[in-house]
Formats: sequence, C-alpha cells, structure tokens
Amino acid sequence: MKYLVIAIFSAAVISSCSSSRRAASVTETSVQASLDLVNVQNDKVTVTVKPPTLPAGPVTYQMPKIIPGTYAIADYGRYVDNFKAFDRSGKPLPISRPDSNTWVITQTAPLASISYQVSDTYDSEAGDAFEEGSTTIFSPAGTNILAGQNFMLNLCGFVGYFSGKNETPYKLTISHPQNLLAASSLTDEDPSATMDQFTLSRYAEVVDHPIMYSAPDTASTIINNMQVLFSVYSPRKKSITANAFFPGMEKMFRAQKAYLGAVNETKKYAVLTYITSYGKDDAKGTGALEHNTSTTSVFQESLKARDLTEVISHEFFHTITPLNIHSHEIQYFDFNQPEMSEHLWLYEGVTEYFANHFQVYQGLITEDKFFSKMAEKEKYSRQMYNDTISFTQMSKRVLEPSMKGQYPNVYLKGALIGMCIDIILRENTGGKSGILDLMDRLSKKYGPNKPFADSALIPEITAMTNPELGAFFQNHVIKGKPIDYEFYLKKMGVEKADIKVPTELVFLAGSRPYIMVDTSARKAIAVIYDSANNFMNAMGVKNGDQIIEMDGTIIDASNLMAVLMTGYGLEEDEPMTMKVKRNGQIIELKGKVKLNYEDGTGYKFTDSSKLKLKDAWLKGTK
Repeated sequence: MKYLVIAIFSAAVISSCSSSRRAASVTETSVQASLDLVNVQNDKVTVTVKPPTLPAGPVTYQMPKIIPGTYAIADYGRYVDNFKAFDRSGKPLPISRPDSNTWVITQTAPLASISYQVSDTYDSEAGDAFEEGSTTIFSPAGTNILAGQNFMLNLCGFVGYFSGKNETPYKLTISHPQNLLAASSLTDEDPSATMDQFTLSRYAEVVDHPIMYSAPDTASTIINNMQVLFSVYSPRKKSITANAFFPGMEKMFRAQKAYLGAVNETKKYAVLTYITSYGKDDAKGTGALEHNTSTTSVFQESLKARDLTEVISHEFFHTITPLNIHSHEIQYFDFNQPEMSEHLWLYEGVTEYFANHFQVYQGLITEDKFFSKMAEKEKYSRQMYNDTISFTQMSKRVLEPSMKGQYPNVYLKGALIGMCIDIILRENTGGKSGILDLMDRLSKKYGPNKPFADSALIPEITAMTNPELGAFFQNHVIKGKPIDYEFYLKKMGVEKADIKVPTELVFLAGSRPYIMVDTSARKAIAVIYDSANNFMNAMGVKNGDQIIEMDGTIIDASNLMAVLMTGYGLEEDEPMTMKVKRNGQIIELKGKVKLNYEDGTGYKFTDSSKLKLKDAWLKGTK
C-alpha cells in the first residue's frame, strides 16, 4: 500500500498510539505467565501470572487435575506451594485453598498478579502410574527441574488457568540460562539468548505444547514439508545422542508420511526425549505422551533405536486422532471435572494399530512379523485383561478405580479392534478401501475444530461404511462380546498356525535362567548349565563370567528387574557388544544376537485364493 508523503507523520503518530493501545489490550485480554529457570531455589521454579481483566468478586485459579491423553488423575496442584496474590499496589490479597488444585482469591482490590513455586514430579515417583490407587504421575506427563542442566516443562505442571477463562490467550515468557536451549514445536518470539516468549490461543494449547530445556543435542530435517525436530537429554550415557538415533527416526517418519499421504498436514513435529538414570530421584515411568505437534518421551539408558522409533511412531499417528477426529469431551476438555469420551478404541486403539500396520505396509517388517505382533497382542489381552468388558464403557469410566487397571488393554485389544475394522472394510470393498481411508473421510467431515458428539460417532461410521461394521461395533466394542480374531483373519487368508516364538528375555532358555543376580554384592553372574541358551553361546559368555555391560549399558546388579530388562526385546542378528569380568580381567565380547525360541501359536497366510485381498490389506496393492 502506498501513502502520500503528507500522511507519513500522521501515520507514525497513529501507529505509535495504536501500539500503546495494543500493549494495553494484551494485558487486559490475555493471561501473562512467566517462568524463572535461572533463579531456581530448593529445586523449585518460581512462576508469576498476571490475569486478564476479571470481574469483581472472588477469583479462582486452578492447576489441572488431569490432562488429555493420560487417562489418570494427576493433581498437579500437589506440587505447588508458597502461593501468593497481590493487588496493583503490591498488597497481598486473602487466599483460600478448597482442594489441592484450586486457590480462591478474595479481591479486596483488583488482582494484579499471583506467584508460586513449583516442585518437579520426577523426584517423587513411586510405583506404576496406572496401578489402581497410584498417585504417581506418568513420567512423560511429568516435570523435571535440574538447575542449570535440564527442565522438562510439561506446562500443565507449571501454569494454571483462571476459572471461566480457559479460552483466553496466553503470553508465556521463560527466562533461562544461556547454555540451555528450548526444544519445542512452538516458535520463540523473543530474539534474546536468555529469554523465550510464546503466544498460545487458549489454555488447552498451553497444555498441548511441552518444552524441554537442556544443552543442545538436537537433529532436524524436512520431510514432505514437515519439519522434524529431535532433542535428547542423556546425561550419563553419552552414546545416546540425537545424531546417533536420528537416522532410524527419519526413516520411520518418511515411511509414516508416505503411509498417511494427505491425511497428515503437520508442519512441525518435535520429539523431546529424556533418558532417565532410573535412580531414586529420577523418572521411573518409561514411554511417551502424545501432543498434537510433539511428543514427550522417557526411556532408560538401555534404549535401542528400534524401541525409540516404535514408541514415537505411535505418538505421531495421534496427529490423525485425536487431532483431527475427536469428541466434544476432548475439544472442550475440563481439566478439573473431566467427562471422558467413550472412544478410546479410536484414540489409542486405532493409533496403535496404525503404528504396527504402517511398518508392514511400507516394507519395514515382514508379514510374518506383523502377524506375530498381532498374535502377541491377542495373547496378552486375553491373559491380563477382562475380555468381556464393554470397551466404550471402560473408556467412559476409565478414571474409576475399577476401570483404571483395564486401561492398558487399549494398546492390545484396542489395536486388534482396529485390525478387524480394517479387514471388514477391505473385504467389503474388494480391497479398495480400509481403515486409513475411513479416518481420512472422518477427518474431512470433522477436523481439528469440529468435534463429534460421543453417541453419534459409531452410527455415523456405520452409515459411511456398511451394516457388518455396525454389527461389529455393537457386539464387540459396545456390548463387550469377545472377538474371534481367527474368524476375521481368515477373510484375508490368514489362519492359526504352530510357530516358534522368541523367549522375551535372552537370559532365559525355556523357563531356566542362565544368570544369577546377587543384589547385595551387585553382581550379575552367568550360569551356563549346558548349550541350550543361544544368546549366551553366540556371544561367547562362559560360566562364572560377571556381566558388566551390554551395548554400552552398565548392568545395575542392585536391581534384579533392571538386569533382566537389559536382555529384553532384542532382535535376531542385531549387533551386540558385551563386557564381562573373567578371571579378574575385563573382556569385550562382540557378536550378533541369537534368540531362544519355544513352541507357540501364531498366524500364517495359507489361502492363496485370498492373495490379492491380503496384499491390498498389507501392501496397498489394488
């Protein structure tokens, strides 16, 4: 736009005035929250919050009781103390605290600011976060405060909201040591080397954007117009770096983007990975938590590249659901009096199915490996969880103590439900359309800002597809009738078969342990009775060897489970390096992993008349 010279001075004056008005407007219409990561005292971070314009009368400020994606009560307010409120003259205002997450401020004069201190959750973890009665916050949803070294900011643990102002914009300012950089999918609006500023549209966006501060250890690339940022904090095991693990992750993301095609339109995705020492004051819950444009993950030092990519692949598929497909309960999530959606089969189950299906679809694993993964899910789902429970009711009531223990089944039976839906759709369309096509249609119908009514989704899917799928939902998802997986797999020419199943722990052959752990002496000693343990044979481990290290992971023999888990989930023929103490000398052993096998039941493709249909399902061929 061109302006006359005579108007320049007037325009400058108008611009200056409007800037002042905008600054005042931001103060009045947004929540301004500041975190001080520089002056950390007693392992606590000070938070200052300035409210938007508030009506006269009491003001309520709350920390979340629960956040989306966790399906467990957290009560983040437990970690807040020294809460104070001030008027514009700096005078303290009266405060009451009706529960651990709520502060009520009496406005004897208009509230100007509040301040409080926050402790981190990693220091106080005890037991499994998903056990009945547990009060531990799942580590990827938790917080870490390690002054000058690392801050894991799941912002739900630091910043709250004013009652009735959930939809108010936030201006978030974080002061930090110059040597610690922020890793996030957010864009920093402050050019300073010690100050970051972020603008977020509402409180749900604050919760949805974690940030990790640490000395920079990052890798990044562009994949089909999507920036991928990978940040790692691994203080003890220096071989776990962003660059070392990024090639496998990049390969995974490229395969996922190819699999999803136009269904995914994410512009930036951040993976924040914290490596725990598993010590007394460190994180205990390994895994990851999804966000719309990022994921927080916590792993032990025994982390393998394959473990990382498998977990993160699940989280990335959440960009389909619940980002693009979700109910009113998620769109307008109540952080303190939540109403849970009944569709965990969709949010977690279908997501987990995609995390497995894309691998065979993109040629990353064989069909037999895919069948093995599904058979394993079937086995553990039936053994560990109630197979007759209504999945929709479990989902709706997941916060109840009686249902909390059933939640992990969403990653087992939930994924199998997704598989059956895919099979039904493929069979009814002659292989032309599957569950990914259904998700694409649902994404176009709803999208990020148009939630569905909980009760309307299954009827809507039935109308979009066919009556057989509607009957499947009624019988197996709503009523809880056990699923005959063999019946559905036969539609694709796949039948039950006797197969060799790898023993999960390489230190076992059958049920016999080939290792003795003396926790008091902190020693893990190889016990070689015979030649039956393929792993020990291949690596050249001898009877009496003290196992010191495996693939760079120091064996913590003070903990039996930690030792056993070091030999968990290894893959046939992957390279392995071990250090053992033999006759007083440290010896390095190199070889390839050979697993121990036992007889089991799985699935095999046997019906050649269904080859075309099976290939459409598992390879995308038409």
